[in-house]
Amino acid sequence: MINPLISVRKIIKHYTFIKKPLLIRRIIKGYFNTHIMRRDTLRSIELAVTYKCQAQCHKCYSKNLIDKNRSYLTIDQIRDIIDQAMKLGLIHVNITGGEPTLRKDIIEIVKACHPNEIMVSLVTNAYVMTREKMKQLKEAGLNTIQISLDSSVSDIHNKLRGLNGIYDKVMATASWAREFDINLCFTTVLSTETSSNKNEMLKLLELSEREKAFLLVCDSAAIGGWEGQKEKMFTCEERNKALEELMKHPLARHHSMYNFRGRAGCPAGVEKLYITAYGEVTPCDLIHDSFGNVLKEDIETIWKRMCSHPLYSLKAYDCVRYLDEFKHRHEM
Repeated sequence: MINPLISVRKIIKHYTFIKKPLLIRRIIKGYFNTHIMRRDTLRSIELAVTYKCQAQCHKCYSKNLIDKNRSYLTIDQIRDIIDQAMKLGLIHVNITGGEPTLRKDIIEIVKACHPNEIMVSLVTNAYVMTREKMKQLKEAGLNTIQISLDSSVSDIHNKLRGLNGIYDKVMATASWAREFDINLCFTTVLSTETSSNKNEMLKLLELSEREKAFLLVCDSAAIGGWEGQKEKMFTCEERNKALEELMKHPLARHHSMYNFRGRAGCPAGVEKLYITAYGEVTPCDLIHDSFGNVLKEDIETIWKRMCSHPLYSLKAYDCVRYLDEFKHRHEM
């Protein structure tokens, strides 16, 4: 059971993410639609804009999504996606990849996401980040930067990323984020590997304290680089036990913590979507079953199809990948 005082501290610390008046109004409306109108409300989108990347991460979520014969979403298509999603209640878009900063139009992408009205975050490995680029992202309206960090030990992080010197770029990027008052978050994966188990998470939390950053703990999955390797995943009980301990720390975050339901739970497919760099819509970045493509159908049609699915309509507390029904996920 999490100490209520710790929960209050978390809420206070998260105010910096939502202090814009237009965003606060959208959040209030989201809770109203969910609890009073009893309507599903789309809260967040993970939006991939490229699958190009300099790193060689063995656990890359998106490795199996790469298709060199397909074109990435254009800036106009991205703008249309966000416009559609905002009508469904969207308050947050997370720009991801691949490495999104490899897109030459990344500043325009941030601007296209209506940063004055919703939270816009960006995931980066920091390898090509510069102080000037960070300044431009801030001016474009970026709310939060999520820097991938696999280890608090520089040599281990460099090795896991396959890039010499990338740990130093992470730390430099963190300092630029603080300089330009961009919310700073390190993001890492919790798994059974010794380099990313609970003990390593605790070390990363110590580093987060020093760097004045949040730590976003992401789940492991037998997809991408770990496809077919279920031993990389904890059991549901092991994962929940580890998260319960980690989330007691005021700087620890997990995607299931806050949502319009007012309780912890898996948001996949109802409050949260993942859109690939080619426009395929899936329940989350760890579940790659496409329910449609935004270049062929509007988001509302695809999303409602997902909301009515027997698995996602459960609005489960646990990650749906742990449910026995998952093997029947295509049954409608």
